[in-house]
Amino acid sequence: MTRSSRMQPTGSYPSSTAEVFLLWLLSDEILEKISRDLSELYERAERAAERIEGKWIEMPESIECSACGVDGSRGVERLSGAVLYSISAVSVGDEIREMGEITTLRPHTNVEERIRLHMHTSEFRLGSLAEDELVLIDGSLRGAFVRPAAFTDDPSKLRECYELECFVEDFLEVLDRQIEVLETDLRKGMAKKNYLLTREELFRRMEEGYRRGKGSIEDLMILFEYIEYLHALNRLLEKNAVFFAKTFYTHEFDEEVTDVAVLHLSSLKQFGCAKQAYFPFRARINKTLPWFVKEFRDRFENLFKDFNSAFVRFEEGGNIYMIETPLKIDDELIGKLKSLEVHGYPLPLIHAHRLAKIKRAEMKKAMESLFASVESRFDFLLRSGRDVIEG
Repeated sequence: MTRSSRMQPTGSYPSSTAEVFLLWLLSDEILEKISRDLSELYERAERAAERIEGKWIEMPESIECSACGVDGSRGVERLSGAVLYSISAVSVGDEIREMGEITTLRPHTNVEERIRLHMHTSEFRLGSLAEDELVLIDGSLRGAFVRPAAFTDDPSKLRECYELECFVEDFLEVLDRQIEVLETDLRKGMAKKNYLLTREELFRRMEEGYRRGKGSIEDLMILFEYIEYLHALNRLLEKNAVFFAKTFYTHEFDEEVTDVAVLHLSSLKQFGCAKQAYFPFRARINKTLPWFVKEFRDRFENLFKDFNSAFVRFEEGGNIYMIETPLKIDDELIGKLKSLEVHGYPLPLIHAHRLAKIKRAEMKKAMESLFASVESRFDFLLRSGRDVIEG
């Protein structure tokens, strides 16, 4: 076999009229099946829409208010000897605040989830320090309570190896001081270092101080990263926080049809069009809080609060969003949010999202600069298996 023949892809293209005809038959079958599925979903959506008809509330007049939008971004470099990543978080309101962090991840387990958790921790901390009337967060509040898959809510093994309760209690004290450090740095416009304590040497020293046996550093790190995350969420919920979910697949009205489909049809039935309106509802959520939140309840009081939910459409014919907040959802709150929207979405969140994307690009350049500055003897740790295809 020649080299050129080996390079030819096989099975990628039809080679005969019969194969082309077969593809058309398959396309027809697929189209028929999809059409049948959509028809069934439409019928279910119609029945569900009839059950909730008349529950949309028309959009109130705008009420002026101050608000900031918070968003974040992350970038990851998976290298042969390390996982190096960057986190940026921004808040845009009466003033612009931003924080940027570059750090390594050890041990190299549950990488994506732990980096995502770090990003949300930074977002929540930034939002908790906002001074605006409303703090708008990109994402879902119910999603914020979903436990990381790597976290196990059984501390028995860690208790055998550490003075765990004392460790957690002292760690929470240090976290409060860490927020004060961040606030000072933000006011100076100098929040450009790592603020996640579990990535710091201080945590390593605390781990050694509370150790009383050989244990899993991986399980310990995952536990304390989660403590930092929920500590930040608790601080955020002291503010007038409103979470905005752009994409969601909730099933409040039907177990098979998404809520957006049902809501669209119910709006057409009630108003005759996709009108500006909001739809308050009590979400069916079972918050399963971890052991350390229950044990140190006074340090996580806001996590025990109920929160309210609503679907909202700010622009006629526009998208439906889900908002979640500890605040009462009524004409006053919706009127304030209405005053912030541009093309159906809050302007502070649009600005925050755009700035977060810019910061991600800046942080990538900063990481590349770090690579260039590292001693040559560490080069083998900074290799990437993708080098050969990325050039």
